[in-house]
Amino acid sequence: MTRIGIVGNGVAAVTAVREIRKIAPEAEIHVFSDEAVGYYPRPKLIDVVAGRLAEQEVIRYHPDWYEENGVDLHISEPVIRIDPMSMALVTSSTSYDRFDRILIATGSHPFVPPIKSVEKSGVCVLRTLDDALTIREWTDRTNRQIIVGAGVLGVEIAAAVRAAGGNPLVISNTNQILPAQLDKGASDMLIRRLTDMGIEVVLDFLCSEVLGDERVTGVVSTKGDRLDGGLMVVATGIRSNIELAKDAGIKCGRGILVDNHMETTARGVYAAGDCMEWNGRCGGIIPTALDTARAAARNMFDFGSAMYEGTVPSNTLKVAGIDLTSIGAIRPETDDHETIVVRDEETACYYKAVLKNDIVVGAIVLGDARIARKMRGLITSRERIEDRSSLFEP
Repeated sequence: MTRIGIVGNGVAAVTAVREIRKIAPEAEIHVFSDEAVGYYPRPKLIDVVAGRLAEQEVIRYHPDWYEENGVDLHISEPVIRIDPMSMALVTSSTSYDRFDRILIATGSHPFVPPIKSVEKSGVCVLRTLDDALTIREWTDRTNRQIIVGAGVLGVEIAAAVRAAGGNPLVISNTNQILPAQLDKGASDMLIRRLTDMGIEVVLDFLCSEVLGDERVTGVVSTKGDRLDGGLMVVATGIRSNIELAKDAGIKCGRGILVDNHMETTARGVYAAGDCMEWNGRCGGIIPTALDTARAAARNMFDFGSAMYEGTVPSNTLKVAGIDLTSIGAIRPETDDHETIVVRDEETACYYKAVLKNDIVVGAIVLGDARIARKMRGLITSRERIEDRSSLFEP
């Protein structure tokens, strides 16, 4: 019987479990988690902050799911060492030996910039269920909440805080928000919508110091500007969790280096999700976690049966009725790309398509989910576009 050890219990881990059960119903599977609960989808943490979901409601897979799938779940038992030579996983309490294959699915952790005095009480990140509960508690106790970081997560946290009765302020260190997903035109249109929702946005503000004695009372920029707030949530990106792999002698860059089969430089040890790096690219989005986990699971039982060829970057944001989708190559890199933009100032909608050789390769859609679905379909199908006039019709 094949014995599988999975380090981590996020979306990549449970996706691998489901895939393994299709391939090898008889396999012995062990899942090691550093949290005290079963799997929950991290995007749902936003609903916990907003007060739309209670703690138990966000958990998708309780212990009975693992039992039904024949999985030994080791909750609150983080792996502290991986031994690729003996294929052992070591926790603080014991050593589990002789795995046939190991999957590292340790995910990522929030990146906190080197801001002076950032360790004060009231400075939070959002990565775990406990983090979400803490932010909700502090929102109830403060008059203004500062969200540092204007990416997808930062904007979603701000909307959740607003829904919970807070007064959020989003800080961007550039001249726009969602810089990885939007161009300046789409950013300006989204800021209009957020302002109408009661979410303030401050651009070109680079935090240098957190104010307050023991707890946060505000922040100061590198230019000396000050903003007051009793809660500070840092949402400035993530970093892959690579420490276990590095300590085991597995090669790492920004993430754990894997080949097209998701195998690391240690034979029989695979990596998937946010922790891995493939072709110079790390994870960070759920579609990548799903694709890499499925490929890893298949190759653990039939090496070479699945080749990972990359995941088209795609982000969909839905807050307070705002439909926003960014997919593919949204910034043309060569002269042979064509860009088509339509703005509707009255409705605050923004549509952008990037074409190469009459094929849509990237799109930004703000305000219409139907057009977003159409753009996604065109990018997937690689259908040639002869008539540009109807491109943004649903």
